[in-house]
Amino acid sequence: MPTYEVRELQHQQKVYADGHYLAAVQQGKFRPYIHPVITPGGHAVTEIAPADHLHHLGIWFAHEDIDGVNFWAPESRWTMPIPRMLVTATEVEINDDGVTFRQEVDWRDGSDDLRMQDSRVIVIGERADHTMIDVTVTVRAGEDPIRMGQTKEAGLAVRVADQIDVLDGGRITNSNGQVNEAETFDQVADWVDYSGPISRTETAGIAIFPHPGSDGIPWFTRDYGPLYVSPWRHDEITLKPGATRTVGARFGAHDGSCEDADVAGLYARFLEEVA
Repeated sequence: MPTYEVRELQHQQKVYADGHYLAAVQQGKFRPYIHPVITPGGHAVTEIAPADHLHHLGIWFAHEDIDGVNFWAPESRWTMPIPRMLVTATEVEINDDGVTFRQEVDWRDGSDDLRMQDSRVIVIGERADHTMIDVTVTVRAGEDPIRMGQTKEAGLAVRVADQIDVLDGGRITNSNGQVNEAETFDQVADWVDYSGPISRTETAGIAIFPHPGSDGIPWFTRDYGPLYVSPWRHDEITLKPGATRTVGARFGAHDGSCEDADVAGLYARFLEEVA
């Protein structure tokens, strides 16, 4: 088993296994996120703030319409201050399987009023054939109900590294054998993988396996790089006072193509682990 270490640098908590950099849990200006995510071969497969979508930050969770407040793309506002998602507490546990981060997050609007809170668990671990990032987010209402609007701009998401997106020679593949945005967008599938040319000679990618309870949802996929798991894709959800809603998925950063990495086999092992 590898020896894990967490190194703190400003607002980053960087995870290493036997000295190899795996990923960083970060508090950004507007929200927390995970970036970079690095394969066993040393390739970073996530992107941060690409020019076309500055709010796409590695692996992140957000929502465009929390009682009318946009926490998805806050930089689109012309006035300041803007909505923010702030980590208020973090507990870190290191064991043989990886590093677990338990976080509390406040969702505050432009007036700094508390609109919602969430609790999230992030587990980062090194495996022989992939880097594992498990993310579970539980949002909760306080004394008042919370309306979470129907929108495509919500959920647990990843923006893949620019060089592996479909526009640069990469490929989206789902468990049904469908490929790229034209076939995978809004389709229900057990898993989705995004892989492509990470260098002139090598391929790498990242697969998403929704946790039980977050499965069976149509996928949001785009050829330019994002993948979302979102219960709000087609439905508005209102949380009653004190109610919660959980969204979770495993992200597996791997070397090689979907077939080379045997993503279907990784998913089968995932199911055995969470059963």
